[in-house]
Amino acid sequence: MMDRKENFLHFVNHEPHDHIPCTTDVCMVGGNFETFENGPLGGGADDFGCVWDATESAMGQGVPAPGQVLVTDVCDWKRQVRFPDPSKYDWKAQVDAQMGIYNPETQVLDYGCWNGQFLRLMHLLGFDNGLLALAMEPEACSELMGAITDYRISTLDYIKKYFNPDIVTIYDDVATTANLFMSPATYQEIIAPHHKKWFDAVRERDMIPSFHICGKCESIIPGLPAEGTNMWEICEVTNDIVEFQKQVGDKLAFFGGYPMNGKFAYTDPTEEELRKSVRD
Repeated sequence: MMDRKENFLHFVNHEPHDHIPCTTDVCMVGGNFETFENGPLGGGADDFGCVWDATESAMGQGVPAPGQVLVTDVCDWKRQVRFPDPSKYDWKAQVDAQMGIYNPETQVLDYGCWNGQFLRLMHLLGFDNGLLALAMEPEACSELMGAITDYRISTLDYIKKYFNPDIVTIYDDVATTANLFMSPATYQEIIAPHHKKWFDAVRERDMIPSFHICGKCESIIPGLPAEGTNMWEICEVTNDIVEFQKQVGDKLAFFGGYPMNGKFAYTDPTEEELRKSVRD
């Protein structure tokens, strides 16, 4: 029988594996510890100038503070956007702070990059203005997301040098629980090329690309293998997961599939109830 780490790597690389992987097979680092991207823990400004609030409604997770607009005109983004300098981030200190929970014998290491290209566009313009800009100024939005992609790629060499993860996951929540924030055509034409460039850059550095998308994103799932991601993470049950496993399951690892917004997210189930919910 494969050990946990070998089994998970076979799973994410679409190779035969002998048991269902578990989240405890993965150690997740990065994410909200990237203060240049998410502001300091507990709230504050990131290096773009976006202020984050650690709200009670988000269970302490940082969310962009309401009412801020850093880019008033997406066509003028070159004058208004200030990009972080990843060389000024103390990567060594973060390795020391985060890697103590990692067991290299039994776990794969997954480095999370929150605020993908679409989300950062929304953070800079504000969500309402950002969605309007995506519809009315698609070329300028694509140009800005291209610059965001290039900046984000510049962090990969640091991630590789200091953390050397097996997997790098980009978080870009392009969907609500009902549907995409944009038409599938807009996603494919304007956003997907930037995701592909990112996934290619991850793979070029001998790391495995993974994509986190919350919500009902099933209209773009068949295209994810062509974008270049090995894994789709969270796979909320608002999507027809079984159908898409049939369509792309040998080309895309499905990591998730549990009702994260169901009653057990907010209640304390019995062991019998929890085991049944997992089997379901």
